[in-house]
Amino acid sequence: MTSFNTISRQILLLTCIMFLSIHLAIAQEENQDEITYQINRVQKYVSISPAQLKAAKTLTDLNHYYKADWVKEYKSVTTTVLSYGSKKVVSSESNTITKEQKELIRMADRNSDIKVIVTYLPDNNLTSTRAQEMDFSFRIDPAQDACYKGGDAQLDKYMEKHILNKITRDDVPQYQVAAINFTIDEEGHIVDAHIVKATNNKKADQLLLKTVCEMPAWESAKYADGTKTKQDFVLTVGDQYSCTMNILDIKSETPPSISKDQ
Repeated sequence: MTSFNTISRQILLLTCIMFLSIHLAIAQEENQDEITYQINRVQKYVSISPAQLKAAKTLTDLNHYYKADWVKEYKSVTTTVLSYGSKKVVSSESNTITKEQKELIRMADRNSDIKVIVTYLPDNNLTSTRAQEMDFSFRIDPAQDACYKGGDAQLDKYMEKHILNKITRDDVPQYQVAAINFTIDEEGHIVDAHIVKATNNKKADQLLLKTVCEMPAWESAKYADGTKTKQDFVLTVGDQYSCTMNILDIKSETPPSISKDQ
């Protein structure tokens, strides 16, 4: 009798495991078949927010691609900006950002490049080294990015109605993504919408483009003084982990090589 009960419990346990495995497989398949969307900023240059500038202490805080570990000794760090159309320069001799550098950066004209030139002795095993030079440029972002009026919840409803309920896996196969670039101008209007990665269906491409072009007006991006500016965005539909995402110039706070999604 004891042996019979043991066998019964084992059969019951095996049945439960099989039941859970089947449902897990179904759930995974449903997630793979799900069409999702994202809207991200597009930016081909390095930038930081006003809050990041305020908190910045080193050159790496200005540009997360900067390789501080290459430097054994700093000879000079020259920061150059355009302020009211005139070139202004401040120099220092370390990786630490000075008050003068920060003030100079704050004075930079809107949408202008801030250039940093670092002259240094490299950290290597050579007994005799000469000073090397590396440089980078960055910009200061607006205090407020462009955003959809009504917030994310209303944007989700709009996308679900016009895209997610109409696009299928036949249009955007698994592991692929379709992408539409567009710009929000100073008045919050959608301009210059165009396809950068097509679907497998021309009608689906037209649907995506039409959906973007007919979106309600957004709140435009603004600097702290109220000056409005345009910003570029990309709508992606399909697999948001597709390799295509890496070539869309999506604004990220971390370099692609150390992104948490990779």
